[in-house]
Amino acid sequence: MPDREALKTAKSQAFRHLAYRDRSKQELTRYLEKKEHAPAVIQETLEDLEKLNYVNDHRFAMEWGRSRVERKKFGKKRLRHELAAKGVSSPIIETTLDTLYDSHPEQDLALACANKKLESLRGLEPEKKTRRLAQYLQRRGFSADTIYEILKVSATNLGGE
Repeated sequence: MPDREALKTAKSQAFRHLAYRDRSKQELTRYLEKKEHAPAVIQETLEDLEKLNYVNDHRFAMEWGRSRVERKKFGKKRLRHELAAKGVSSPIIETTLDTLYDSHPEQDLALACANKKLESLRGLEPEKKTRRLAQYLQRRGFSADTIYEILKVSATNLGGE
């Protein structure tokens, strides 16, 4: 059983860290490890925070995902990678992706990204535009199939001005 003072300190630091934004369980664990708390203190702190619903990986994944999809217009691959890096479990990631991309079709997001990017590619020759657009969409996390479809749709904009 960890001592009360260590638990109090860990909980206080965790609350401060959670004040900025929701965190995954693993993010909070790493943070408390950096603060050099004992594993037993970290475990008990996380259990308490989960009981109080301050730490909830389902909620975290949905909120993080929603902001990345709506603001940044990221594709499934990129979002899957980000959530995995934050320590969210695969079942939660898959549920989150299914929910988010049902209401925000990946094709629509990719098209919006492509249209915005094309504005900055004015004046380039068509092959260079196509290559840069494809690379940009790939970095945003869209699949090869989606990128191919978007390039077909955007073909008129990729040609001459």
